[in-house]
Amino acid sequence: MVSLEFSKDVLNYGDEAELVEVIKNSKILPLPVLNVKFATSKNLIFSKEDNTNVSDRYYRNDVFSVLGNQKIERHHAFTAGGRGVFRISELQVSSKDLFLKHSFADIFKNDTTITVLPKRIPVMAFMDIENRFLGDNPINNMQMPDPFVFRGIRQYRPYDTMKSINWKASAKNNELMVNQYQATTCNEVIIYLNLKPYMKSQADYLAEHAISIAATVSANLIGRGISTGIYTNAYDIDAPDEDAVTPHVESGLGNEHIKAIDIMLARLNIMRETADMKELLAKGREQQSEGIIRIIISTYRDDAMYEFFGEHERNEQIYWIVPERFGTPVDLRYNGMIRWDCK
Repeated sequence: MVSLEFSKDVLNYGDEAELVEVIKNSKILPLPVLNVKFATSKNLIFSKEDNTNVSDRYYRNDVFSVLGNQKIERHHAFTAGGRGVFRISELQVSSKDLFLKHSFADIFKNDTTITVLPKRIPVMAFMDIENRFLGDNPINNMQMPDPFVFRGIRQYRPYDTMKSINWKASAKNNELMVNQYQATTCNEVIIYLNLKPYMKSQADYLAEHAISIAATVSANLIGRGISTGIYTNAYDIDAPDEDAVTPHVESGLGNEHIKAIDIMLARLNIMRETADMKELLAKGREQQSEGIIRIIISTYRDDAMYEFFGEHERNEQIYWIVPERFGTPVDLRYNGMIRWDCK
């Protein structure tokens, strides 16, 4: 028996896990030479060894000598270096008989999958952008009131901003504590993630940045008590070729809701052509509750996008984050447009 299994089902970007390789010979006779070959994504960064090769994928060729009734277990440590769903679905196994005269080879099915969540962008980088959403700056020449009311103190979490830290309470408790606020003006945010490429040469790079922005913004807003949902025009990695529906997560709160958004974003297939942009922007339009904020994250920009945004900016709280490579010109013709430099 030969099998491979990831030590975790879900992993944060940059975290470590193991791939466990198990060889079991339940017969009396030994296997003097046993080769096990497999491949997986190069986004899973394993330590460099002589029996590995990294090109378009990570390839490994392990050699074993297995005694009768022996079980061998090897642990291969790796670091999650990219977002996505990664599988090892088959193994190529070859061996020789006891006298090394005859060779045998076969392909074995294997079923192990790991999901790597999107990379988070440092919280401090988003402070000014989130202040735009939450009313610190004028919008349509009207000053928004302070959207938060103090409602207590809790332990610091990774998505909290530095300015929310209560330093006196932190000193008293010997750990970071933050002020909690109750949302008043803003009670819901809908994020529209458009992954249609603007320039083919930069498509993958900018799409990954856009996904990271969506993951970071949604987690930060939910952590601040604002119900957040997300729609996208990209497809799930396992969506069928025809009649597929793009995924979305309805508005909600809590750590499990953050995880649901992260997993949805982790599973997006950026190699497949996206659905129609008009369908994406039409989704969620029936939600017209008071205080709702809409955030478009889109590198793609054409006359139709500008026209849509300009029309809705006059009557709604709507913003457009434009991820773009550093130094690339971006036409920020509306007040609600925000450039994000991808470095």
